[in-house]
Amino acid sequence: QSTQSFSQSGYFGKKSRKKELEAEAEAGLEQKEPPWCHFCDFQEITHVVLKDSRVCIHRQDNECLELQLPCPSSALALVALVDGYFRLTADSSHYLCHDVAPPRLLLSIHNGIHGPMQEEFVFAKLRREEPEEGLYILRWSVLDFNRMILSVLKRSHQQAPGTPGAFKYRQFRIQKEGDSFVLEGWDREFPSLRELLDVLKGCTLRSGEENFTVKRCCPPKPGEISDLLITRKAKENGKQILNLTQLSFHQIRKNEITQRAHLGQGTRTNIYDGVLSVGGNFGNDDEAEYFSTEQNNNNNGRELHVVLKVLDPSHRDIAL
Repeated sequence: QSTQSFSQSGYFGKKSRKKELEAEAEAGLEQKEPPWCHFCDFQEITHVVLKDSRVCIHRQDNECLELQLPCPSSALALVALVDGYFRLTADSSHYLCHDVAPPRLLLSIHNGIHGPMQEEFVFAKLRREEPEEGLYILRWSVLDFNRMILSVLKRSHQQAPGTPGAFKYRQFRIQKEGDSFVLEGWDREFPSLRELLDVLKGCTLRSGEENFTVKRCCPPKPGEISDLLITRKAKENGKQILNLTQLSFHQIRKNEITQRAHLGQGTRTNIYDGVLSVGGNFGNDDEAEYFSTEQNNNNNGRELHVVLKVLDPSHRDIAL
């Protein structure tokens, strides 16, 4: 009986001692492992180099973070993840590594195609580019993966240059059918988008009773702000400077405003009572794709009571 109790106490004693040794070993490993530290934000990355299982992430100040992963597939997956998040947060028309560059993005870069931007961003970009006759933007459709939208600008001869409404634009569809590209309304197929654009350069496209001449492409710019970038919270530490290029404004169309009774007169304005339609019918544009089917439903619209300050016609000097 004493021998049995001794053997049991010895067994449990050894077992508990083994657990203690394992705990000490784990504690030692935790102490030896260096703490995590911040290396960079996505905007600071210049390029990524992938070689077998090794990943090198380069920063703008030439600092480099090297990672050795267990296998080449894990390294490729990490690079693809970083590359994708870079386009979501920093630059939608750029890639960090040749090994993971999507074919669609390469086609866009080679031909100056914007991503699936909303129409208000297209119009704002055309106005920022010192609008000229024949300036055009090519972008991917937000609804059809194989469709591109060609937006061509034209000067309105009814208004003086430089005044609001002095330019108008129309949108034409280009469809990718297999390995061919076709302009809607033209039965000719082209083996590449570049050949189609070269033929269109200098040509006149007809929309209703108006003609639009295709002259100069307006390609994406590095780090350009658009609806293709996600918005992130500001860092808690460090002073944040307001970047005016990151502000966006909702465009109010004239047919969304109802002008009512005259309320008074300001220094250079007449003041009216008015109603603004929100979320209802946003017009009959052929390619108003950024509004969903629900938003185009008039039943979802609502009206806001507003005050309208209308510039007096005698003050054209401050119209802009």
